[in-house]
Amino acid sequence: MKYNELEKYLFEISDEKFATFSKSLSNSEYISIGVKNPVIKSLVKEHKDDEELKLEDFKLGKYLEIDLFYFSLGLIREKDIKKQFEFLDKNIKIAKSWAVTDCVTSYLKKYDFDLYYQFFRKNYDSKYTYKRRMSYVLGLKLRSDKNILKILPLIKENEKYMVMMAEAWLLSCIAIDFEDEVFEFLKKSSDIKLKRKTISKICDSFRYSDSSKNRFKGLRN
Repeated sequence: MKYNELEKYLFEISDEKFATFSKSLSNSEYISIGVKNPVIKSLVKEHKDDEELKLEDFKLGKYLEIDLFYFSLGLIREKDIKKQFEFLDKNIKIAKSWAVTDCVTSYLKKYDFDLYYQFFRKNYDSKYTYKRRMSYVLGLKLRSDKNILKILPLIKENEKYMVMMAEAWLLSCIAIDFEDEVFEFLKKSSDIKLKRKTISKICDSFRYSDSSKNRFKGLRN
């Protein structure tokens, strides 16, 4: 299948109602074709070895499903985790929605903290919004590794909402295993938005006891 055939097929199987829903959910300038993620995943798996479907032929930056397909296919074709990280480092800057950064991580092979930390240090302060978000999303798989605490001193206020949300998401997950460390970080933080959002995520989680939730709620004052 060539790229133009793929694009045509996606429009043929699109769902207008889902396209409207997906557009509102993606919170971006992407146009949504209206194809659900399980269908995209199935097609990616089907065409991972399809030599006719070349990454360089993809027309990126317009359709959500096309960009999602591009990153998914690019990652699944890489046999080595280091190559997968290199692919993300080179290309993720073009992403325009959390739907891309958050969904494509399912194609990543297992990685250790050192590889992640190299990516984080290079991209957490990038001028590209979704390179910054990716830096935090990738940390979720390592939230139980004590080394993840090394990123806390580097977390700073972000003006981009989608980056701040990823920071809060990661902090709330790290706190499951390292509650005291995250508590002290938030206690000292001057970033009110990040503090409130992290506490909100902690309080919404079933993984925390009532006493832990009340402890973090106390930081709101």
